[in-house]
Amino acid sequence: MTLGVVLSLLAAATVSATAVRFARLAANIDTVELMREEAGDASAGAAAGRGVNVLMVGSDARDDDPLMGDRADSLVLVHLSEDRTRIDAVQIPRDTVLDLPACAEDLDDLYSGYYGMINGALGAGAGCLVTAVESLSGVSLDHFLELRFEGFARIVDSLDGLPVDLPEPLFDPKAELDLPGGEQVLDGNQALAWSRTRYSIGDGSDIGRMGNQQTVMHTIVDRVRDRKLATHPRRAHSFLDAVTSSVRTDTDLARVPTMARLGAGLARVPQQNINIGTMPWVPDVHDPNRVVPAAEAEEIFHALVMDVPALDRAESPSREGAPAADF
Repeated sequence: MTLGVVLSLLAAATVSATAVRFARLAANIDTVELMREEAGDASAGAAAGRGVNVLMVGSDARDDDPLMGDRADSLVLVHLSEDRTRIDAVQIPRDTVLDLPACAEDLDDLYSGYYGMINGALGAGAGCLVTAVESLSGVSLDHFLELRFEGFARIVDSLDGLPVDLPEPLFDPKAELDLPGGEQVLDGNQALAWSRTRYSIGDGSDIGRMGNQQTVMHTIVDRVRDRKLATHPRRAHSFLDAVTSSVRTDTDLARVPTMARLGAGLARVPQQNINIGTMPWVPDVHDPNRVVPAAEAEEIFHALVMDVPALDRAESPSREGAPAADF
């Protein structure tokens, strides 16, 4: 799931709608109360201008298959700098293993910690996943935002598809992907399959597909900007309805003042200062099919905490396949 783009989607949403219209559509958003130890005031970072940290989650729990359960298909830790001039987004491999901390998802249930994959923490609740990512990174998270499969497709369709120029055909029956090479416009389901494919790119691993997911992120950001939502009310309403109907957030982020403040900050960031990279990793000594943070990961996470550049622009993936345009 391509999740780093969702903050850009919400940024465009908040700056392209009147306060009344957005307040009405914000009622579409599903919310979750993050119950965690010493969570503090989640909005304090945003209010004081010290930078904002948001956990973006792509969930593989499908509306048409609730028995799958909630698992995080994609995890992105997004940092908006204090001066609102930079976004650093660090994608955390879903196969990362760690000592998952015990957590309380609500006042009645306490989940015991165990050694396991980070993506499984979502099954115990959003608060448990937030606690796990904070334990892994040392970064205090201000907000949580989740997007599910069908939501991603609806958002792409609200943008009238995603123009791409693929250098070669892509075929992956497991992802239900079959695309010719060359210029084309992908609908929502095709874009979702493109973001999820692993067997048509790289080495067929989850790690291998992450660079492709980051390319998709950049491509959608370009499409959002190209649509000029702020000056096209009908486009904006369709887009807003799709976004707000497709996400689940913490209760504070769903409030219109918080969303508007964060959206305004995101909208100020120049496109060239949106940096997306992958957490450095090494194979887990207990299981080579799982990964743990490499030493360099600690440096990146510390940079996020200190609000200094965490990702060199050179670390961002190639945008091959993205539309060639100057926005």
